[in-house]
Amino acid sequence: MLAPLLDLLTHPAMALRADPESGILHIEHLNRSALDSARQVHGPAGRPLAEVFPAMHADLVRLARTARESAAPQRAARVPVEHRSGDPDPLHDVRVLPVGPDRTVVFWHGATDPGLALSRVLGRLENVAAFEDDLITGKSRWSEQAFRIFGLEPGASPVPLRRLAPHLHREDTGRFDELLRELTQRGEGTHTVVRAVREDGGLRHVRIAAEPLMTGGVLTGITGVYQDVSAQHHTEIALSATFDRLTAAQTQAALRHQLVLQLQQAIVPEVPELQRLPGLQVAARYRPAAEEYRVGGDWYDVLPLPDGRVLVATGDIAGHGIDSVTGMVALRNALRGLAFTGHTPGRLMSWLNEVTLQTHGHPTATAVCGLYDPSDRSLCWASAGHLPPVLLRKGAADLLEPPRNILLGAVPGAAYDETVTRLEPGDTLMLYTDGLVESRQTGIDEGLDTLRRAVERLDPAGLDEQADALLAAVTGDTDDDTSLVVVRVS
Repeated sequence: MLAPLLDLLTHPAMALRADPESGILHIEHLNRSALDSARQVHGPAGRPLAEVFPAMHADLVRLARTARESAAPQRAARVPVEHRSGDPDPLHDVRVLPVGPDRTVVFWHGATDPGLALSRVLGRLENVAAFEDDLITGKSRWSEQAFRIFGLEPGASPVPLRRLAPHLHREDTGRFDELLRELTQRGEGTHTVVRAVREDGGLRHVRIAAEPLMTGGVLTGITGVYQDVSAQHHTEIALSATFDRLTAAQTQAALRHQLVLQLQQAIVPEVPELQRLPGLQVAARYRPAAEEYRVGGDWYDVLPLPDGRVLVATGDIAGHGIDSVTGMVALRNALRGLAFTGHTPGRLMSWLNEVTLQTHGHPTATAVCGLYDPSDRSLCWASAGHLPPVLLRKGAADLLEPPRNILLGAVPGAAYDETVTRLEPGDTLMLYTDGLVESRQTGIDEGLDTLRRAVERLDPAGLDEQADALLAAVTGDTDDDTSLVVVRVS
């Protein structure tokens, strides 16, 4: 009775019987499709299983033994699991059913079955399930994953697509009805995302992608996939909320940056209006960084003091951004206040070093601070790791060797040496920051030499014209900001 039944099947099937004494499996019967799989063996019926399917023998023996001992069907996605080049084609979707104490029936599919191959591919995709509705017979098929997506028991009856609405959130019925119209009335494939309400009260976001099956212009079925996209949906919500927060933070940061930029421009204007100073003509310039977001910490200052001397200073906070600007404001204002004590530049720099160490963000900075005394045309000055000033006298430019002092904010208790430079009527002194001379291509010495030669080529014009001409002639390529103070002895 079993053999004629197997012959009615379109997919491969065979009956196996275990020898009562040895337990060796023999093939009792193969249907026509199974004979195609065993065509390399002549007369396979009645032979031991190991002779007909040597590559699959071990796995099939294990499945058959388990099926008989447990009296329950066994299943394997592929036999054998490992397939090497040159071996016979493996058996796919293998099912082994116990039939009596010593007999089992094996069903499988061939590797050339495209429908089964697609089902296996979908089975490897997380949260993706295939479905098919036969509108002629009224039967539906679901892959196993579909039952998990909708929260149904695997043994439940598949729900045809056209009857799925009761399992969906009522607010999504309009979107679902439009999908059915696309399939049944327009005969076009379509997709949508709906919320599936599970029996356990859970809610899942499910993408439905479906295609109509037409026969002779008549709709005879619908096939497609369900995909649980709940995780993606929740991720999109989280990303959207994060994007909103980032946008707000970006707006706040842009506003803060703009305020700091305005503060910098107010304190260090590009072309300041300097008051008349005793015994000196002064021009100052500030050139912002090429990129606005690189707002920097350069500063300059020219300030007459109550004792008749004039404070002349430039400085540069390391780095860029808001912290650099706020550090610059702190140091510039501190130096202004300290200068009114009447102490020498070396002492002022020592105090400024301690201020730097206590400044928020713990910045470091270079600076040069000079006090010009018009009574004897002397400039007493100190440098904290800053570039040397340039002195132009009678058409010749020289770099003034600064005292060897450590930069500001490096170590506490640092002492700063100072030096005195005697100036003559007509002398021009230039203080600047490194943005004027630094280059990615050449060393700092070459940049300083370029600056010295450019100073010598300046026309003996007004001080403002010379400051503008020098900024135009000498430009570093680091996109850094630049401060320049030009002082001429009357």
